[in-house]
Amino acid sequence: MQSCESSGDSADDPLSRGLRRRGQPRVVVIGAGLAGLAAAKALLEQGFTDVTVLEASSRIGGRVQSVKLGHATFELGATWIHGSHGNPIYHLAEANGLLEETTDGERSVGRISLYSKNGVACYLTNRGRRIPKDVVEEFSDLYNEVESCESSSHSMDEVSLSAFGEWTEIPGAHHIIPSGFMRVVELLAEGIPAHVIQLGKPVRCVHWDQASGRPRGPEIEPRGEGNHNHNAGEGGQGGGEPLGDRRDEDEQWPVLVECEDCEVIPADHVIVTVSLGVLKRQYTSFFRPGLPAEKVAAIHRLGIGTTDKIFLEFEEPFWGSECNSLQFVWEDEAESCTLTYPPELWYRKICGFDVLYPPERYGHVLSGWICGEEALVMEKCDDEAVAEICTEMLRQFTGNPNIPKPRRILRSAWGSNSYFRGSYSYTQVGSSGADVEKLAKPLPYTESSKMAQGSSSKQQPGHLLSSKCPEQSLDPNRGSIKPMQVLFSGEATHRKYYSTTHGALLSGQREAARLIEMYRDLFQQGT
Repeated sequence: MQSCESSGDSADDPLSRGLRRRGQPRVVVIGAGLAGLAAAKALLEQGFTDVTVLEASSRIGGRVQSVKLGHATFELGATWIHGSHGNPIYHLAEANGLLEETTDGERSVGRISLYSKNGVACYLTNRGRRIPKDVVEEFSDLYNEVESCESSSHSMDEVSLSAFGEWTEIPGAHHIIPSGFMRVVELLAEGIPAHVIQLGKPVRCVHWDQASGRPRGPEIEPRGEGNHNHNAGEGGQGGGEPLGDRRDEDEQWPVLVECEDCEVIPADHVIVTVSLGVLKRQYTSFFRPGLPAEKVAAIHRLGIGTTDKIFLEFEEPFWGSECNSLQFVWEDEAESCTLTYPPELWYRKICGFDVLYPPERYGHVLSGWICGEEALVMEKCDDEAVAEICTEMLRQFTGNPNIPKPRRILRSAWGSNSYFRGSYSYTQVGSSGADVEKLAKPLPYTESSKMAQGSSSKQQPGHLLSSKCPEQSLDPNRGSIKPMQVLFSGEATHRKYYSTTHGALLSGQREAARLIEMYRDLFQQGT
């Protein structure tokens, strides 16, 4: 494939010819989660003005979803800021006063505690007997169930031990944001003009490498921007109107983004931030032409699982004031050789419930976790059935038949949500950090696509686009190969910080930095 490295000696190379013809490059970001918002914000701050964010759902935030019930805020998605030293999420939250009300119980220096590290964990058997904690810790299958929820895998047998060290822990305490993790999302969105974010705009297909072939099918005809349904978004501050289509009729855009509503949006670059779960399910239809074989192989090898939360709110606590969690141990599973429960026994994957603390903030609420195939079965049940089953479990394990049903239940359903298809990624057996790098590699594969590798740490403040050359930008002339047409971000694309919110944010900034670096070099040639 032809390389499109620009040369300072040639004003007639395919990357420079368009500098004389039109203005800003057009960038479309697919997804308004942390990665997509971080990418859009970075581009806008560096002077890009033709940026559009397409969000399939009716809200921003992606896998961050804070739900307010009464005076309390519950996290259906991301809950913790993992580490503080150098964590951009932590610094953003701290700088904006989001951690001022975080209690000591909502900070955990060692192993993550669920909302409270005070008190004692009550380990109970399905025969209603309480057993000492040190005895329970000898059973590895209980440990594996807890770990598999943290890894979002069905079981720890699916997690690659050889690649386990790829994940890097940021030093410092884990923190909970009392006002909700969505506040971080809102802070990112504050600097993005309202017209940039389009909600309820799912994408059907990304048609890339259009310079080497006309759009496939008569229905793929780019429309003018007047048809775009720019939504005010959540947290947008307004801004200028989007720029009109400045292409000559005989020009061709390298990328066409086909939406589910049949609108086609032409672009110079597209940053894809959809989850690994969506890629696994839709990669064959989501990209035309299809993805390179090594990227497809990476998508197959990397893992993503479902981890769901179940919140149960009670009128009064039935647990003691010293109890911070109720952990379940099934006595009849000592000889079990299977890691999967039959569908009707999905509830056995719930390893316990944690007491949300402080009660003055959350009320009398228990929080349970369930992961893997059993979580998908739970998602198919209605709230009434889940509440009934959880109540029966609590009665059975505590030996108290008088425990009432919760007055309210709240739960997540990340696995069956077609816009996510899972909670977060992990290094599956057979995968490695190299697969994460392959997943993140921009298309098409040219030397130019590596130009800004790792440049996110080199970003400089100020505007990228010089006022001396307002008409300058790239031009994908017919027959040329435009670098970095399709870029990939999201937590699954960060080799060190996959599965985390800071990994998602940093990956969005990384892909924005690739474009910032490429256009900075090209604009400097024109000055």
